[in-house]
Amino acid sequence: MADSISRQFARWAANLKYEDLPPEVVSKVKAFVLHAMTSTVLGGPEPKAHHAVEFTLREEAKADGATILWAGGKATRIGATFANAEIMHSSGLIDSYRMLTHPGPVIVPAAIVNAELEGRSGKDLIVALVVGYELVFRLCDEFIPATAARGFRPSPIYCTLGTALTTAKLLGLGEDGLAAAIAFAANTANALNQSSTEGGGDNVMHEPNAARQGVFAAVMARETGAKGSEHVIEGRAGFYNAVTGNNAGDIPYSFTDGKTKVDLASVTAGLGSEYRLLTAMFRMYPFAAYNQPVIDLMQEMKIEHKINHEDIERLDVHMNWIETLYPSPAFPRYPDFDVARIEGGRGTTHLYAAHSAINGGYPVIGGKTYGPTGWDLTGDEVVNEFAKTKVHLVQEKDRAMFSPAITVTMKDGTVHRGEYPYTPRLEWTYDQLAKRLEDCLPGFALGAAGLQKIIETCSALDQHANVQPLIDAVKKP
Repeated sequence: MADSISRQFARWAANLKYEDLPPEVVSKVKAFVLHAMTSTVLGGPEPKAHHAVEFTLREEAKADGATILWAGGKATRIGATFANAEIMHSSGLIDSYRMLTHPGPVIVPAAIVNAELEGRSGKDLIVALVVGYELVFRLCDEFIPATAARGFRPSPIYCTLGTALTTAKLLGLGEDGLAAAIAFAANTANALNQSSTEGGGDNVMHEPNAARQGVFAAVMARETGAKGSEHVIEGRAGFYNAVTGNNAGDIPYSFTDGKTKVDLASVTAGLGSEYRLLTAMFRMYPFAAYNQPVIDLMQEMKIEHKINHEDIERLDVHMNWIETLYPSPAFPRYPDFDVARIEGGRGTTHLYAAHSAINGGYPVIGGKTYGPTGWDLTGDEVVNEFAKTKVHLVQEKDRAMFSPAITVTMKDGTVHRGEYPYTPRLEWTYDQLAKRLEDCLPGFALGAAGLQKIIETCSALDQHANVQPLIDAVKKP
């Protein structure tokens, strides 16, 4: 009988060394850190981040604790993790995998806190992030739509487990301790999708809470020495049964047309030789990531074809069907996605496509504005009217996610069509990400020199004896 899923991950994580990692994996993990540290500077001044820091220092200050990024001060292991996660999450500059999972503001802050407290090197940090990210991506991969359909928000659910494994690796736990950390985390992972369906504010604590719960799970594994449930993931009353509805791999929804079954063996197949983390994308706009390629494609088409929005008769955006029914076909925010076009509201693809068609793009976080109202599309009557009368979403079950096509029909009968395939358009390398992050100027609080320092510090991550250079690179001026 094959080892349990958590056992296979724990054994791999326990034996993984920096020297085992392919160069492209190391580079991608450095990019995750670069993205997260940039988001720290962008998120630090945000009010919700400020409140989280104040709360943490009031309740969990600890003179010899971990550093709270940007703001400074020290707090307990779990307190600093929570504050740093909130800071990173506040900017909206987060990474994304399979549409609904965002490990950056969960795993990275926990990793930095624990690496600081345990005196780990940059290489140690990279290895720990590899095991955490890979656990998240492999566990959630085909199960994200099923998890969302159960009413759970996938990102914090799966990222809690990844954070636990990353933390346990930095704590120096062996195979049994790593397996226990996964088990404890599976028992604490939770977040609901109701806020995504009605636009509630619950999401503000989802990722930060996942970060602190993951750290708590790993610390509990170390402090108690208890053995976790061996089959906590695939057991008949385990994690998959709870968050997908069964432990047999049956899925009610899929990004792939007609797929209704997942072989659980695929979760760990190729572990250590095939890295899912290489396919993660980096979100540059503060809203659902599937809108990013729509904005960028429309921007490119407007330039290439010299499109004047006043000459457009109709704009069709072809997308994966699940993207049009966010957060889940089981309970979409707009059950009729064409009604979303009429009702409008921030968060609809119709508005973002319209804004890009009219104003030539959308402002990245910290970057220059496009159009008269900047971020607030609901205040731009021209965009609103265009979205309601011209933009239409087209569901396609066989279209890959994050790979939209746009058809622009002009009033004179001319038709322009563009495609934005996920690979290689969104699987950015370190250098591609660094270049794109320049768009965050001029609103970057540390300026161009500060951004360059962060880029150089993260690039040399495997040369650092500890994580202090990362902490210093994002200090509030």
